Amino acid sequence: EERIVHAQGDVVFDGNKSPIRIRGIVQDITDHRKAEEKIRILADVVESSNDAIVTESLEGTITSWNKGAEQIYGYSAEEALGKNVSIAEPDNFKGDITILIEKVKQGEKIQHYKTVRLKKDGRLINVSVTYSPVFDASRKLIAVSAIGRDITEQVNAERLLAKAEDARKKEIHHRI
Repeated sequence: EERIVHAQGDVVFDGNKSPIRIRGIVQDITDHRKAEEKIRILADVVESSNDAIVTESLEGTITSWNKGAEQIYGYSAEEALGKNVSIAEPDNFKGDITILIEKVKQGEKIQHYKTVRLKKDGRLINVSVTYSPVFDASRKLIAVSAIGRDITEQVNAERLLAKAEDARKKEIHHRI
């Protein structure tokens, strides 16, 4: 069986500077390396996602912001990190995210919550957001994860379809 090891050793010399023994340790780090690889893969998945994947402290401070969030909301990670998540809330939705974070704190799962958010350039977008708890090793709630998807095109298509259906019903009613 192949294993990954970390080895470290020293040579002990006598008074004539001749080597008399080697002492050291060999440590099996296979499981540690596998765990690191798993973490790296998960980080790559998050970073390459087209969805906005954001971690927020329990107080609403942005602690992580992936490339998908940059694309959807228009803020770079450097601009967003450390800011309150309210930067993405339009005025008529202020406090919405705080309410959702409170629900997650109470153990509620928020899935595919449709709402409106504000891009950096001031445009409004329709998003579907899922909020999930983030726990530490002792299962203490330490943050909230928000995964958002821009559904603006879908919402616009649904509106056009509803208008067409309404026009069809009016035409049928008119003919009757």
